[in-house]
Amino acid sequence: MRAPAGLPEWMETVVLTRVSVRVGDRVVVGGVPMRVVNVVRTPTGVRLDPEEGERLWPAARTRLTGFREPGG
Repeated sequence: MRAPAGLPEWMETVVLTRVSVRVGDRVVVGGVPMRVVNVVRTPTGVRLDPEEGERLWPAARTRLTGFREPGG
């Protein structure tokens, strides 16, 4: 998969889940790439804080298309 507009072509495509997501990953929501700046893990799940100010609470079986720097 090619990186969407605004993201470098060399970024790796990854499947992001509540377990695999990391700070610095880019999540594409509604065609807009958002960089995750904070991952808060709680007993009931995980909260992702993109730099744009939104908060995402992925459900248990959520799988998001994301992008990550190679080797990151």
